[in-house]
Formats: sequence, C-alpha cells, structure tokens
Amino acid sequence: MSVPVNLLKPDQRFWYAKLVLSAILADGEIDSAEVDFLRGVIGVVQAPELKANLMQYVQAKKPPEVNEPPSKIPDQVLAAIFAELILICISDHDFAEEEEAFLRKVADVMLLTEPFYRSMMAWLNEGLSWKKAQAELLPAELGINPGEVPLKDFDSEQKFWYAKLVIITLMLDGQVDEMELSFMKMAISFCEEDHQKKKLMAFVKNRLSPNLEEPYGFSRSQLVAVFVSILQIVTANESMTYKEQTYLKQLSDLCGFDKALFDRLINWATQGMNWKANKNGLIQRVRRKT
Repeated sequence: MSVPVNLLKPDQRFWYAKLVLSAILADGEIDSAEVDFLRGVIGVVQAPELKANLMQYVQAKKPPEVNEPPSKIPDQVLAAIFAELILICISDHDFAEEEEAFLRKVADVMLLTEPFYRSMMAWLNEGLSWKKAQAELLPAELGINPGEVPLKDFDSEQKFWYAKLVIITLMLDGQVDEMELSFMKMAISFCEEDHQKKKLMAFVKNRLSPNLEEPYGFSRSQLVAVFVSILQIVTANESMTYKEQTYLKQLSDLCGFDKALFDRLINWATQGMNWKANKNGLIQRVRRKT
C-alpha cells in the first residue's frame, strides 16, 4: 500500500509533507537517492504559501519538528506513511542514529504499539540488507555509488540514450500517471541539446514510445548501474509482468550481459519486490495504542 495522498485533507497533506522532509533531512543532508522523494512531496501541497514554507526547510537543511497527526487519518494510512518514511531513511543504503531517533519519535506521536514498531524495524533491516547487496553488483572500486547512475560521466548522446530508455520503460504498460510523467520530464532534463529535448517531449506528448537502441561507449559497470535503475522503475509497483521481463532480457542482450549476470540482477530485483510487498501485510496489521 502506497500513501493514498488523494484521500488526505489539506492540513493532513501538509503534516505528511513535513514528515517526509523531516525524514529526508534527519541526517542533515539531502542524498541523491532522496531527491525523488523531495520532488514528489513538494507537489503534494497545493497552497503556494505552504509550498514556500516547505522550501524554507529544504534551503536551510533543517528538518521540521515532528508533530502529532491531525485527527481522522485512518490507522492503515498512518502505517503506510510510516513505511514510506522507512524507505526514505534507508534510500541511501545507510541507517544513521539520527534517522533511528526520528522514526522512534514518529512511532510515538502516531501511537504505534511497541510490537508493531518492532515488526516495522525488522522489515527495515531486511530492506537495508537487500539494498546493501546492491553494492556487490557495483564494487566500490568502480567509483559508482549504489543506486546512482553516473550521468556526469556520460557524453551528450549517452545521456540522450539513457533518457530515451527511461521513457521507454515508463511507457511499457501503456499507462502514464502523473508521477510517471514527472519522471519523464526529469529524464528529458538530462539531455544537453535542445533538439534532443524537443524530440523526447514530442514522444511524451503523443504518448509514443521511442525505439530501444543499442548503447555505445559505456563501460560494463556503467551499463550495470543503468540496468539497475531500470529494474527499480519496472518493479516500483512491486510486480513484474511477462512483457516487462521480455523487455529487460532484450535490454540485457543489447548491453552485452551474459545469462549469469542477467539472472543475478533479476534475482536481486525479485528479492526487492518481495520485500516491498511484505509491507502491505504489515500495514494491514497495524496496531495503535488506545
């Protein structure tokens, strides 16, 4: 269960947005892995003055205070919010003491029972282990941080190829929601040339998918980083269709991966899907103090 933001009232949305900012800023830094959460949550709040209020926290890198939730937020929605805060805290493949203290405080203001809190922390540790396994796919000596695509090392055509790849991936199911559209626009911003941006924007506006093309000039480690980022897009909804599996195999072949590497990457992604899906059962079993 994702956070059903559309069901939240304006004051509830603002409280939720501040919580997300608190999670992002808990360790005093905004990691690249947290940027997507940041972009998404600013859009949750509609009122310009409230957006400006949120941006002040971002600019100062100062987390908002953790306050009690507004009334009438369903228990399962609170649990879904808590699960999302966990995802943010470990998105950088680390779990700092400040983040642990933050989650403890959130659990207290949400009145989560101790057994439920411990079950969520166990889920967090499982996820942290899965995320750290990603580092084994990209050894540290390669200079590529887990979860990151080294765009700074790509030339103009390579950035264009990667942006196209993101758009192709997001259009696989034939449906484009508001969040996916924002990701497409972000991908287009990777491009350096105006004609590249216009070409990709035309695909997006017409809901047409570019052709999948062979990459050129990338190192093997760069291609693995790209493939992992595509896996994360495909499995964001905690599932993988036959069409998506076929697409991933085609991309793997174009990248020159052998069967052993492809299977290893897919197994890693499957473990992540199963871990994320486990949160749904936890959310359904939420318990709060009375």
